Amino acid sequence: MFEKRITVNVRAADELGRHRVIRQLRTLPGVGVVRGDEDATVDILIMGRHDDAAPGELRRLARAGRAPLVVVAEELGETELMAVAEYGVRSVLWGERLTPGRLSRAVHQAAGCCPRVPITAALV
Repeated sequence: MFEKRITVNVRAADELGRHRVIRQLRTLPGVGVVRGDEDATVDILIMGRHDDAAPGELRRLARAGRAPLVVVAEELGETELMAVAEYGVRSVLWGERLTPGRLSRAVHQAAGCCPRVPITAALV
């Protein structure tokens, strides 16, 4: 069904949130989860409500340019929203509305398996 296997690396300060996303990723066909030191097709960054280190991690991942970046956010202030746009994040998903279907679409789109949708459409 899928021509290539997509590998995903999930980064977060909140281990519970990280494992919640990993659990959903493992249910997706054609998607595998790798550890932080391995190369991945897509990076996912979870930005928690009180995660002060997340903007710095977003900047670091974007500058490294290792893989397309998807953000799962609890909320985004004006500063974080500007950073998301500036650093070329492929998709933004709201943590409270995260479903396997939305996660699958975001990961496949970031990996280049689907046509890109403007980020404004992803924020709605």
